[in-house]
Amino acid sequence: MMKNEEGTAARQAAQMAVSLRRHFLAHPGYDTVQRLFRKLMDKRQAELELGLTSEGRGIAVIGESGSGKTTAIQRILRRLDAADAGAGELRWISIRVPTPATQKDLARAILHALDFQILRDTTASRMWDLVSFHLHLRKCWLIHLDEGQELGGRGSEVEKAAVINALKSLMQIRDWPTNLVISGTPELHDLLMQDPQLSRRLFVVHFLPVTELDSRDEIALTVTRYAELAGLSQAPDLADVEFVPRLIHAGREQFGIVVELIIGAITRALAAGEAALSVKDFAHFYAERTGDVSGRNPFIVPDFRNVQTGRSALVAEPQVRRKRGR
Repeated sequence: MMKNEEGTAARQAAQMAVSLRRHFLAHPGYDTVQRLFRKLMDKRQAELELGLTSEGRGIAVIGESGSGKTTAIQRILRRLDAADAGAGELRWISIRVPTPATQKDLARAILHALDFQILRDTTASRMWDLVSFHLHLRKCWLIHLDEGQELGGRGSEVEKAAVINALKSLMQIRDWPTNLVISGTPELHDLLMQDPQLSRRLFVVHFLPVTELDSRDEIALTVTRYAELAGLSQAPDLADVEFVPRLIHAGREQFGIVVELIIGAITRALAAGEAALSVKDFAHFYAERTGDVSGRNPFIVPDFRNVQTGRSALVAEPQVRRKRGR
């Protein structure tokens, strides 16, 4: 292609990548989380209509980094019906757990999401009183805490216990008990199960890895759908029996990373002016993103299952900061 044509193709490919990321494909755990969200919100609506209150409940969404849990929760939050919310009222707030997750830092993050600025020398006890007051004032039904494994933090055992107690207190506010949704890596599950009073109030949903045995057809269909959306055909090598296993392995068996690999390969094919998506597009994108040479590229090497793809995510999940719903 000529230089101008290359620039145009690159811009169009970038636009397509943005469009494809907006085309939501759900992890198998999505429907369960959505149903539990609806259950919490319907319960709260019914209590308000009847003038009753009961302690809040929660959902713990557990999955490795890149599993797609944060994307799923954000979609559910955006789609919650908040048509009856009055001026200045919130139905939910979503924050990333601060590091380190001390009582004061967590309270400050919640107040910040509620648009209340706190003085630095305010005591932890006073901060949590303000959290309770402003949750009621803003009519906030639900708090989403992302990166919940940080609640275990690097603090002392006393500080960890204080943070857990603070979470329980949110669900026990006398006039305005609040529901919690906490998402995080598997370390979060261990942390929550250490406190029986907290764990009994939680529904737990695991975003499990995608595997060759369980997810081969689903991943193949995902490749087809995205290629069709981008106007690309599929080269014959994508029909090879080893392609989907290679893709799953390269994506560390995490649904969100696998999807990102697909979108990245499509973007590369479009930028190169290709009419068909092929294995080489996946190999090139994987190499660009990881810096791995061909000898460690699972789309190239014969014995791909012995390639160490690492533990950290290829692309980070969306980070949640100060998002709110009305």
